[in-house]
Amino acid sequence: RLMASILRSLPFWPKGRKILVRGEVFEEADITADQKGHFERAASVFRRKDIAAEEVVPGRWYLFACYGCPWAHRAIIARQLLGLEEAVPLVPTDGWWPFTRGLPALATGGWRTSRPLPPGALANATPELRAHAEALPFYFWRLYVATDAECTGRVTVPVLWDSAKVAVVNNESADILGILNSAPFKALGRSRPVDLRPKHLEKEIDELNERIYEFNNGVYRCGFAGTTDAFLDARVKVFKAIGFLEERLSTRRFLMGDSLTECDVRCFTTLVRFDSAYYNAFRCNLGRIRGDFPNLQRYLSNLFEVEAFRESCRGMHYGYPLMYFMICRWQGRRLSNLLRLAEVTIFAILFALAPDTPTWRHALAT
Repeated sequence: RLMASILRSLPFWPKGRKILVRGEVFEEADITADQKGHFERAASVFRRKDIAAEEVVPGRWYLFACYGCPWAHRAIIARQLLGLEEAVPLVPTDGWWPFTRGLPALATGGWRTSRPLPPGALANATPELRAHAEALPFYFWRLYVATDAECTGRVTVPVLWDSAKVAVVNNESADILGILNSAPFKALGRSRPVDLRPKHLEKEIDELNERIYEFNNGVYRCGFAGTTDAFLDARVKVFKAIGFLEERLSTRRFLMGDSLTECDVRCFTTLVRFDSAYYNAFRCNLGRIRGDFPNLQRYLSNLFEVEAFRESCRGMHYGYPLMYFMICRWQGRRLSNLLRLAEVTIFAILFALAPDTPTWRHALAT
């Protein structure tokens, strides 16, 4: 017990995800899986998408997100692509070296920030909520309870926050991409010819997004599998999805042709983590993007030419492989796990010892 207490007190030791039950916060007992060990992703709690045009004004909306979380990473990229950096301020979660922009929810006992919130974010909130925000760190689960005092569900990011109604509007990344790309929000952005969901491509984009989700969520079905059979089944499906994307990109610069769309944002956040994190830590190791899938490697390099993609990854890779090992649930033989831990630790150390290494795009191209 003493050793367990010491380990759990370390900044990098996993302390569990937060879950709300009728407004009371608890530490999630375990990752959800079915009887055969297949990982089951919980549904998002808040899913409002019908935002009236008159509600979309600068300074009213805030995005609470984490650079290290691939789901929240999507929203961060879309926000910059659409030029909404000033209109929709970002409230990033804490980072901790060497994870920098990693997954602090595992190291801090929940999504939180130790930085003062933007002045307008809680301007209309109750004195109690403002007091919690001033007594840093501020845990994001309080936003959920402020929205619904009887809230039940997992606390996740990204969160789109309505400061006027003092409420979480949406915490589903896919919905938030669509909300930010809507006409009222795009009108707030700087002048940029970007449309992530062109009307004439919407049906094809939705169909392709389903295939991309098999890749996005599939790596977690590997890492969070409860049995070996569930892991092996998930890994096969991940590489089927990768094969599909590799073939599609043989004749396209981006997934929908020559223009960036929502599909590219969704695909990128898993693709950029694959070789450094999912391949080792989640054992999605039937092939690497670099070297084994030339079309995906070229595609990733093309995306790094775009500032919104490139800038969102700065400082993210330090310690990233080790971090994903820490949250992996699937367990094989003990010797295999020890070797895997050594492998990802060495990978993390090499990155940490070379902070001035050229950009990821350069590394991918070599």
